[in-house]
This record gives sequence, structure tokens and C-alpha cells, in this order.
Amino acid sequence: MAVFSDVQFTTEVSVDALTESLAKLMLSKPKGIMILCSAQAASWGLDFKQCINGLDVPIFGGVFPGLIIDSRFEPSGILVAGFVSNIQVSVVENVSTSSPFSSNLIPMPSSVNSVMILTDALSRQIDAYLQHVLRFVPERCSVFGGGAGTLEFSPQPCLFSAAGVHQDAMVLVEMSTRWDLAVGHGWEVMAGPYLANSTDDNCILELNFEPAAQLYERVVQEHSELHFDEHDFFDIAKTFPFGLARLDDSVLIRDPLKVEGTGLICAGDVPENTMLYIMCGDADKLILAATGAVRKAVSAFCGTHQVSDCFLFDCVSRQLFLQDEFAKELDLIDREIAQPYRTVGALVLGEIELDQSGILSLHNKTAVAALAQAQSQDAT
Repeated sequence: MAVFSDVQFTTEVSVDALTESLAKLMLSKPKGIMILCSAQAASWGLDFKQCINGLDVPIFGGVFPGLIIDSRFEPSGILVAGFVSNIQVSVVENVSTSSPFSSNLIPMPSSVNSVMILTDALSRQIDAYLQHVLRFVPERCSVFGGGAGTLEFSPQPCLFSAAGVHQDAMVLVEMSTRWDLAVGHGWEVMAGPYLANSTDDNCILELNFEPAAQLYERVVQEHSELHFDEHDFFDIAKTFPFGLARLDDSVLIRDPLKVEGTGLICAGDVPENTMLYIMCGDADKLILAATGAVRKAVSAFCGTHQVSDCFLFDCVSRQLFLQDEFAKELDLIDREIAQPYRTVGALVLGEIELDQSGILSLHNKTAVAALAQAQSQDAT
């Protein structure tokens, strides 16, 4: 059975266009609505609240650097999707300034099989809040999502709910649908490791007791012959992320977004005294890692159930790195989703995934696909 009652997309980004798209979507009688918009929607404010006032179903969504519909990347537009089954939406406010323990979260019922999390990508304490949210999630529940915002990297409203627009917040969407997760990045070690001896949440202050920006720029310039004084920082940094070493020998990718003082602001927490590598990538290997993970997930459960619809949260910096090749990644992923089912999603600033060992992580430069389970007619 399909997850989505209907999917509507328009390239026009305006409140009037959203109103029209929602009117069409409501003909499918959805029990919940997801609204994904490109950067222009960040300024809607009260106009968004007035647009959705007459709707009597749960609503969630956000503003992102780009949208994904089936095999297409759309840099500008509005994507709305209706849900066939009931969803429950809650919002956690003031993520940067309030303790996670001050949130009013309550344990989720056992009927919840999956939770989507959308967060303001520029909030501090995202990792701390993710670990706190995990306390309220039922066992054997899948958790996935991504960071909202724009490539301006400036604080602004970027999340939606029935209450309106939100900044410095986290949106939790509880669903009864079961989703299988496929995760891949394809980045490889170029240099390191380096000790992150001084950090402050998502800011790396020092590497090997040297100002972080100074060491990072020197190493990248030595390996690439690119010069930071000739380019915008992120134009180079998008190609050379950090890899945070983990106990299982995997690396968690961290995107350096900008220089602040002599430190580096990253899209996600960097714990103090962890070891960081500087990574590099090859387009073919990045595409293979993402599409191969989806193909492996589909083949692993084909005997018990089938895939219906797909959520895809793909890092915006993968698209910036792959450029024209990004269309190949989307096409290969969408081929795994049989017609008439849909792939919908967004380019995000950080990808959220609960892995099989029970670790809830905020990834960067990674593709996270959530594949809806549809029971096979042959399953017993």
C-alpha cells in the first residue's frame, strides 16, 4: 500500500502557489501533510499560518536548499505530500538555549514504528537533543530525517507545523508506517588523524593544539593546490569534509561550513578529544555508496516485504560536489522504487539516522533513504 495519498509539485514559490497545491492535495483526503519548500519560503511568516488555518490535519515540513521528486532535483519549488495513515506532529522549541531535559516530551506509544525528525540545521545542541529524543522512542523504531535551512547559513525560520513557522526548533513526526533505512557516503581519508583537542558543540576550536582553521586550510592547500584566499571558504570545504573516527572503525562525516574567528563551524556536534580525518571524494564512489546502500536494503528484505514509497534526505553538499552527476545518483535510487510509488525528499544540511546498533547520529555529506515497507502478497 502506498504511504502517500498524493504528491503535488510546483516551481512557483509563493503563498498563493502553496494554497493551490494544498487545495489539490486535499482532494486525496490525506490524514497528514508534509510541506517542503525552497529558500524563498523562509520569509513567509504569518502568511504561512493564514494559508494553513483552514486545514484540520497535522502539518509539518521545512525550508531546504533543494527538493527531490522521483528522479529529479529541483532547486526551487514547493512539494506537498499527503499521508494515507495518521501521523502525530510535535515541536520542540529553543533547541540552542534550553536544556534537552526541559522539553515536554512524553514516551511515544508502541504503535509508533517510525519517527521523522526535522531540525533547524543552525541550532546548537542538536546531538544532545537527538540523544534525549531517543529515550522516548519505542524499541525497533526507525528514526530518520534532516536539517532544514538555506545555503546563506544565516539564522531564520525554516520549519513548519500547524502552529506556523519555527526557528531554532526540532519537529518530530510519529508514524505507524515501517521504514527500512539505507545510508551511504563514499568519502575516503585524505589526511590525518588530528586530535580535536578543543571544541564547543559544533565549533572546532583547535586541531593538534593549533587553531583549527589554520591547520585545515594548510592541509587542504597542500593536497589540492587550491587557495582559500582565492575562493569562498565553502566552495573549497564542500570537497574536503572531516571524518570523525568511531569505535566501529567507521567515520561520521562532518561538513565544515564556515570560519568563525580561528575556529570552524560544522553542521553537527564534534565531541572534544575525538580524532578527525580530512576526507576527499570521487564522484563514482560517492554515487556507488549511496545507490549501493539502497539496492542492498531492497534486496535484503525482498523475501518478506516489498518497498512502496521512499523518503530521500540527501546532503546538499553532495549535490554541490557531484553537480551534473547528482542526477545519476537520484536516477539510480529512484529505479529501485517500483511504479506507481514515489520518491520524495530534500537536499538537507545534515542527515539523521538511527543505525542497527542503536546509535542515533547526525551525518553530513551522506544520503539517507527511508524505504516504506509494503507487505508482500507471498509473505507468510
